[in-house]
Amino acid sequence: MENFALIAIVENLRPAMADFVVRRVVQHNPNGFIFQTRSAKFPALKIVVEPQNPALYPSEARPPGETTGTDFLMVLRKHLTSAELVSLFKPLSERIVEFVFKTAVPTKELETMSLVVELLPNAPNIILLDAERHVLCSFLPITPQHGIGEYETYCYPKTGDKLDLQDVMDTAAHDLDDVRAQSNPQSWLISRIAGLGPVLAGEIVHRQKKNNHPLTEEIRSLLQQVRAPSRAGWLYTDLPLGHILERNELKRLSKAILSPIELESLERTHSSRVFPNIIEAAKFYFDELESRTLLEQAKTPVLRVLRDAGKRLLQREKRLLREQKRYEDAEGLQKTAQMLTSSGMKMDQHYKNVTVTDYFQERPAQVEVPTDPTMTLRENVDRMFKRHQKAGRGREILAQQMVQTRKRRALLEEQTRRLHAIKDWDTWLAIASKLPGREYSGVPPALARADEDIRPKRLRLVKLEGREVFIGRNGRDNDELTFHVAAPEDFWFHVAEYSGSHVVVRNPGKEKELDESILVKAAQLAAYFSQARNSSKVEVHYTKRKHVTKPRRAKPGLVRLQEFKSIKVEPKNWLNES
Repeated sequence: MENFALIAIVENLRPAMADFVVRRVVQHNPNGFIFQTRSAKFPALKIVVEPQNPALYPSEARPPGETTGTDFLMVLRKHLTSAELVSLFKPLSERIVEFVFKTAVPTKELETMSLVVELLPNAPNIILLDAERHVLCSFLPITPQHGIGEYETYCYPKTGDKLDLQDVMDTAAHDLDDVRAQSNPQSWLISRIAGLGPVLAGEIVHRQKKNNHPLTEEIRSLLQQVRAPSRAGWLYTDLPLGHILERNELKRLSKAILSPIELESLERTHSSRVFPNIIEAAKFYFDELESRTLLEQAKTPVLRVLRDAGKRLLQREKRLLREQKRYEDAEGLQKTAQMLTSSGMKMDQHYKNVTVTDYFQERPAQVEVPTDPTMTLRENVDRMFKRHQKAGRGREILAQQMVQTRKRRALLEEQTRRLHAIKDWDTWLAIASKLPGREYSGVPPALARADEDIRPKRLRLVKLEGREVFIGRNGRDNDELTFHVAAPEDFWFHVAEYSGSHVVVRNPGKEKELDESILVKAAQLAAYFSQARNSSKVEVHYTKRKHVTKPRRAKPGLVRLQEFKSIKVEPKNWLNES
């Protein structure tokens, strides 16, 4: 988040924080805190000090799971519980926000305390100051740019010889007029003015060229728009936001640009989504980014187990291929032994080489066969026959092992693909207990047997016009089918307003819609295997599997649909007619 977006967020938060009283402080992730308030209009303020995407915005959303509280959390709770916000200050040139609280602590030096939130990229921090602005405690070590130590008087990080953005707003900066003479005006502006990031600097240069206004006037105009009450907020991404969220591309999502104004310089290069105001845009973006990032971190141990197991199976397959090559080389030993037997040489003598006639070629030819001189010719021939027989038996065993190894690899790849496709916490929590965790170091139990079918034996299976259709038998089978067997693009069916089986139609081609005949038959199966079996017409919901999630602590078989369509059909059992 660039400085101009933070300016807009703070200016739009200021009116809503008039009655801000801290009720409780929660550490919702290792680098984030939520300050819960006693105000219904402003229930919570979230502060995240992730190095790549530090943020401050109103939200009480937090992903499932518990985070171990730090010592800094205990300090915040001790001093700021029941504290009332007195003032809110943000230097125009700094990505720093300072909250001044009147505390419930009776001592004079702690009656007023300041919470300084530094949202500096790669060096964010939260610092607690006493009434005399001495550093009491900090979440992370204070950087050398401050030039201070713990318990010393706090000062902002040094910015060098750059112009302060507030000075540019208040007075005319004539030394900025030669911006057009610069080969790279955007970089030149960033190096001259503190508080300008690449996005805002690029927008200033773009508008100055377009409008031909003095640079100082253009900067003031843009900052006035940024500080005005927000009536819209923009989120710019290099690809459409829906596409990024669908494919769960966190790297692209983390590079999104949050803006309180429409950025003309990005119109041709970026896609944008408009929100009612900058607060709503920030809340959507940072909550979505945080939730997806923490979910990927939760999946990492399991994916690592699967990746390591896949590497071991790949090494095993390579070893089997080398053995297969040796067995293929042993194929010619029988012919060589037969040629040695019919060579006319004395079988009880020792030879280093034996010249024989090769009748197995198109034209007979003399070839020289090396033998072991420490053994008789008969012993050499016997050893060749034994090696040939052993190779024949080994090829059969090797073929079985190769099939098993490749089947295991295929199952691992399928499991990995399905894990990567999980994008919501409800689905993850529904299946996390059944997946291998940090303590497991081998092939997952569900994949341990090479001949194990991906489909649980309890599920019903029918083929409709060449399509595999799976039907659950009870609540646990329904969960197994929906969240373990079904792929994200498979079609999912369930009767409306009644209990019943989940029905899944395979969709390997990732088609957007099912053929009408298969759609009707699958819906009829969902209607038949439900409590509405005896009804004349039954409404059935259907959607893609990726739109089905599992609520937390929900009983087996209960799911939530993010979007769906409906169709009315007559219940019919196609199992008996397939």
